[in-house]
Amino acid sequence: MRRALACLLLSGSATVTAQTLQLDPLIVSGDAEPAPPSSTQLDGSAAETSDALSLDTWLQQVPGVFAQNRYNLAQGLRPSIRGFGARAAFGVRGIQVLVDGVPLTLPDGQTELDVLDLEAVERIDVIRGPAAALFGNAAGGVIAIETADPPESFETGARITAGELGLRRWRATLGGGLGADTSARLALGEQRLDGARDHANSQVRRLNARSRTGLANGRVKFNASALDVTAQDPGSLTRAQVDDDPGQAAANNLRFDAGERIRQQRLSGRWLRTTRTASWSLQGFAGQRLFENRLPFESGGQVSFDRRFGGLGGTLTTTTAGWDLTTGLDLQHQRDARRRYDNLDGGVRGDLALDQTETATGSGLYLAAERPLGPGWQLDLGLRLDHLRIAVDDHFGSDGDDSGDRDFDATSWSAQLARELGADHRLTLRVASAFESPTATELANPDGGGFNPDLDPARATAAELGVSGLTPSASYSIVVFTTRLRDELVPFERDDQPGRTFYRNSGRSSRDGVELAWTQQLTPRWSTHAGYTFSQFEFDDYMRDGMDFAGNRQPGIPRQHGYLTVSWAPGATLLSLRGRFIGELYADDANSTRVPGHALLDLGGSLPLDAKRRWTLRAGVNNLGDIDYADNVRINAFGGRYFEPAPGRHVYAGLEAAF
Repeated sequence: MRRALACLLLSGSATVTAQTLQLDPLIVSGDAEPAPPSSTQLDGSAAETSDALSLDTWLQQVPGVFAQNRYNLAQGLRPSIRGFGARAAFGVRGIQVLVDGVPLTLPDGQTELDVLDLEAVERIDVIRGPAAALFGNAAGGVIAIETADPPESFETGARITAGELGLRRWRATLGGGLGADTSARLALGEQRLDGARDHANSQVRRLNARSRTGLANGRVKFNASALDVTAQDPGSLTRAQVDDDPGQAAANNLRFDAGERIRQQRLSGRWLRTTRTASWSLQGFAGQRLFENRLPFESGGQVSFDRRFGGLGGTLTTTTAGWDLTTGLDLQHQRDARRRYDNLDGGVRGDLALDQTETATGSGLYLAAERPLGPGWQLDLGLRLDHLRIAVDDHFGSDGDDSGDRDFDATSWSAQLARELGADHRLTLRVASAFESPTATELANPDGGGFNPDLDPARATAAELGVSGLTPSASYSIVVFTTRLRDELVPFERDDQPGRTFYRNSGRSSRDGVELAWTQQLTPRWSTHAGYTFSQFEFDDYMRDGMDFAGNRQPGIPRQHGYLTVSWAPGATLLSLRGRFIGELYADDANSTRVPGHALLDLGGSLPLDAKRRWTLRAGVNNLGDIDYADNVRINAFGGRYFEPAPGRHVYAGLEAAF
C-alpha cells in the first residue's frame, strides 16, 4: 500500500513507471502485476457511456465506496469510503482528494468537487482505508484524479449533451503545442439542469486551462480554473410527503428560496524530476471561493463567506541502506470571512446575525519507507505528524465576544507486510491509523457563535487482510477489514434551525467488512466488471439524551451493496450496461427509520460516425427500470425529513466533434 500511495505522490502522469522509481504504480502497463488489494484504478471510459453528471459515474465501480446526492447540485455529491465521509451534510468529508497530484482537500478536511471538469478525466485511483500516514487529516481514503495531458499538435473539439430533467450541456476545447516542449489546452463549458423536483434548477459554468512543459531538470504542469454555480435546493421530505408527491420541494425551501451561488478561481502547479537515484516533487495551489446560500429558516438563515486558500508541499524519494525512503512536507492555510444574515420570506436578506473570520492552518511532516525482507516479501512503513489550528475572530459584538481557537495534533502511522504468491498474486496485511478533525463549519456552536467546545476529532485504527491477482483474462481482489473509531462525528439538526447541520461525537464505534472485485475479459469484444461489499458498521458506546444507541447500525451506509457492468466493444463502438444493488440502510442513530434497498440499471454507449472518429454520438438511459428510490438520505434530520427522491427513468444524448 505504501508503494501505491507513494506513486500517487510522485507520479502525476502515466509516464513515471516502476522501472524509473522502483515503485508499484497503480496504472497497469508493460509487465503487469497485481495492484494492492485495497486500491482500484479507473480509466476515463466511464464518461464515454454515461451522462458524466457527477463523479459517482466512476466511484460506483469501486467496492467499499458508496455515494449519494447525485442530483442536488446545491448539496453536492457525498461519497464515502468504508463509512468515512458518510456524515457530510454536503460535499466531501473524511476523504483526501487530489487532482493531478495537488490536494483539492483544504486543511480543515473539506473538499468541494464542483470545480472538476469530468469530461477531462483520464484516470482515477481510489485507495480504500486510512491513508493518514502520508496524506494527513481526513484521509479515511484517497481519490486521486488525473486529467488528460494537453495535445502536442493543434486540435479543437466540441461536445453538446441534452436530455430529460432539463439537461443541457456544452463544452468547447482548444489546444496544442506552444513550442519548446510545451503544450496547453483550454476548455470552456456550461451545464443547466432543471431536475426532477420543484425548485431544483442549477447552472454551472467552468473554465479550465492546463499546460505541460518539459524542462532539462524535470517537467512542470499548471492547472487554472474558474467556476460559477447557481443552484436551488429542493430540500428533504418526510416519507409521507414522498409517497404523496416525490417531485415536490420542501415548503420552507420554497418559502425562503433555498439555494446557493458560488464563484471560485483556483491555480495549481507541480514540478517533478526523476533521476536514477532520486525523485523530487514540488507543488502549490492558491485560490478564492465566494459563497452565498439561503437556508430554509429565518434566524441566521443566509450565509456568505469570502474564502482565500493556498498550500505548498514537496516530496523526496531516495534509496539508503536498502530502504526506499519518501519524505514530505505539507503546509496549507485557509481564511474565511463569514457572515450570517436573517433569511426573510422569498430569500430577502435581513439583519446581520454573525460576523467572524475563521482561519485554518495545517502542517504535516511524513516519512515512508519500504524494503524487501527476502524473496517475495516486502515491508512498508509510514509515519506522519500533523498540526492543525482553527481559529475564529468574532466581529459581531452585540452578543459578546465568541473569539477562540482549537488546536489538533495527531501522529498517524501505517505498516504493511506483503507476500508475493508467485508472479501474479499478492497477499497483504496492513494496519494503520487515521484522524479527522471537524471542519471550521462543523465546529459551529449550536448554542451560539464561536466554536463548539465539546466537539473533538475522530480517530481510527484499522487492519485489513487482502489478496489480489491476475489471470490471463481477469483480475481480482478480496479484502477483509476492521476499523475501530473513537469520537466519531455524527450530524444532527435542531428544531429551531431545520436544514442546518450541527455535529456531536458518538463515543466508540466499529466497522467490519468484506470487499470483492472481479474484472473478466470474456471475449475480445465482451467484458465484465463486478464487485460486492458487505459491511457491519455499529455504535459500540453512544449515549445521547438518555438513550443508549450501543449496538445500533450507523446511519447512512447500507450493510451491503454491489455492482455489475457488462461492456461490448466491437471496434470503436462501446456499449455498457451498468447494474447497482444498494441494500437497506437507516436514516437516524436510533435506527427507527429504515430506508429500503433498491437495484438500478443504466444503459449507455458511444458510436463513431465516421472512419476518422471526428464525430461521435453518445446516448443512454438512466434508471432503466424506473425505480423509486432516495438519491440522498439526510442523517438525523429534524421532523423525519430524511429523504431526497431520485428521478425515474430519463434519457440523454450527445454529439462530440474533434478536429
